[in-house]
Amino acid sequence: MYIVIIGANNISEQLIDWYSKYNHEITIVEKNLNKCHEFDQLYGPICQHGDATDLNIQKSSGMERADILIVATKNDSTNFVISSLAKSNFKINTIINRINNMNYSKAFKENGFDILINVESSILKSIEQETSILAPWPIAKLQTNPLKEIIGIKINDDSNIIGKSITEMELPSHCQLLLIIRSNGITDIPSGHKTIHSNDELIVLIQEGKKESVLEYLS
Repeated sequence: MYIVIIGANNISEQLIDWYSKYNHEITIVEKNLNKCHEFDQLYGPICQHGDATDLNIQKSSGMERADILIVATKNDSTNFVISSLAKSNFKINTIINRINNMNYSKAFKENGFDILINVESSILKSIEQETSILAPWPIAKLQTNPLKEIIGIKINDDSNIIGKSITEMELPSHCQLLLIIRSNGITDIPSGHKTIHSNDELIVLIQEGKKESVLEYLS
């Protein structure tokens, strides 16, 4: 796949690390020249210098062949302009927007942008990690029928599923385990013999509004 990411920041770094594992082609677009140089030094010639609100910059980044566009600047208005411009001019399969203030989410959704990453959720995640409360944090909403969402859940010391293998788990029918992030940061693809440990983070696809039954099972 070819992935264009707008904004050179800590989110971009994590995305580069993730997508590079699967040999996907990545371009970062960043208007700060120093940040561009920094990313090029870290990852090779990956960053294009320019303002992504400019259609010519979007074209030169190869957006016309992009499979995924991830707009991840710290300014919601800028993200909206970039996404709208790209949507109007290119046939991109998936556009993902970073949302810094959830007050902007309605405007994004009304204009057809349904995959929104809420930065505020990282605060919830930090609180959950510090207090060991089984609390999910939102990752993305999918415009499917029925509506679905991807959430993250950290398994605390008291969970009933600790020590169970994937085949032994009886998740609700509307729930699919996508990924396990171990406490040491290593990601693990769920498969039959692998077991769940305390402090694992589970990335789960669920039907919207069905969190409670999933949390009840995992508690």
